[in-house]
Amino acid sequence: MKLIIPDKDLLKTTGDVDYYDWNYKFPIKYIQLYRFKRIVQLLGNEKYFSLLEAGTGSGIFLPELSKHCEHLYACDIHHDFDNIARLCETYKIQNYNLSSQSIDNTNFPGESFDAVVAVSVLEFVPDIQKAINEIKRILKKEGVFITICPMESNLLDFFLSLYTRKPPKEESGDSRQKVSKILEQNFTIIKKGYMIPLIGKLFPVYTHYKLKKS
Repeated sequence: MKLIIPDKDLLKTTGDVDYYDWNYKFPIKYIQLYRFKRIVQLLGNEKYFSLLEAGTGSGIFLPELSKHCEHLYACDIHHDFDNIARLCETYKIQNYNLSSQSIDNTNFPGESFDAVVAVSVLEFVPDIQKAINEIKRILKKEGVFITICPMESNLLDFFLSLYTRKPPKEESGDSRQKVSKILEQNFTIIKKGYMIPLIGKLFPVYTHYKLKKS
């Protein structure tokens, strides 16, 4: 699978946990790219009418996501969207909307989106349940929520600590312990899987979901 990954010079850091440059560093770039590839696989061949990326960060995933929808939306808590707009224009993305807002409290009308995508986002949201409630509100009745989340893992923490120079719990607290449970309590699972399929259930690194409203 060939993904559109923008040239590094087109991107800009937008916050303390926006590690877009990891996508270009060996060997962690393979973990980063794995997440994007898994999301694309979960999106499938369908072209969605309206798709929201929650927590878009630098916008690195938007050129690829634009291939999978007619109308592309992106939101994040930062306010630095000028560079992302230039990125969208560089890739000739049409019908896009960028907004500064948190996924736990948006101004989108109810049942706005056919798909909501979140790549390693929920672990940084202070109140995961509040974010989930909002995602359910803005998803259409038959819409899908596609996400990939890091789990608490010694293997993953080793790699993350090498690059962040701090324990991952400083950034995400205990959210990685509870995110899967909250997701599964609030949605119906269409697909679920692990980064290391054979042992991922016992020793999870990343867990991915394609979900629909119960």
